[in-house]
Amino acid sequence: MIKRSISSLFLTGFCAILFWGCASDESIPLDIPVGWENEGVLWWRTASDTTGVFRDLETLVSMGIAIPSGLEPFGLRSGETERIARRRLVTHVKDSLIPLFRNEPDVVDSLFERFVVPKMANARIEGDVRPVIKTFKLEGYRTIARFFREPFSLTKMGLDIPVPIPDSLRDKSIVGRVFMQVYISDEGDPMAIKKLIGVHPVLDRIAIRAMTQMKWQPAYLLKGGKARPIASWARFKVDFASVL
Repeated sequence: MIKRSISSLFLTGFCAILFWGCASDESIPLDIPVGWENEGVLWWRTASDTTGVFRDLETLVSMGIAIPSGLEPFGLRSGETERIARRRLVTHVKDSLIPLFRNEPDVVDSLFERFVVPKMANARIEGDVRPVIKTFKLEGYRTIARFFREPFSLTKMGLDIPVPIPDSLRDKSIVGRVFMQVYISDEGDPMAIKKLIGVHPVLDRIAIRAMTQMKWQPAYLLKGGKARPIASWARFKVDFASVL
């Protein structure tokens, strides 16, 4: 049985690393690491299959889990069938679990539909359903945690992996957060990295380059009575901060 706390699930793959330090611009490697390639905001391991690894995990719609307008107003609409209203409630609950869905949309959605949706059969769909959404959000985490565990980092940026701020940027107080999406193999290796939000071309490159060196505990799925590692995604942010 796989068990993880609700709080750790909610923080899935979204770690903040706060560090400071400086280094001369010349001492910081900015080249593409051996065994990696890149194009714009996308980085991937050479010769790896990149099909689907740069998946858009921003919303349920972009993941293919919900259709447009699926998150329109709460409660039963005038003239709407009960079946449609219930499916819309299901979509609202899924949206409240989006950090979990981003780890592996298809797996999490399959578990949600199989084990959580049946429990929502008699859920209230009239009036303010936000308390109902909150209830089944917690139920969703608890239920899915029995079968699925999200990946987590084994190495720490700023400790295991140096991530310095160049003198030239530190002197100009250029700092900020770099947000990334990383695709992790079933062996815990980063296979593809997508920059979501950057702060500066040099800091972005330093953060992504450091990400290529990280090691992860892969996601696990309980299948056939055995926990098996599977490939998945994680979101990660590097928070550059300097002491001025």
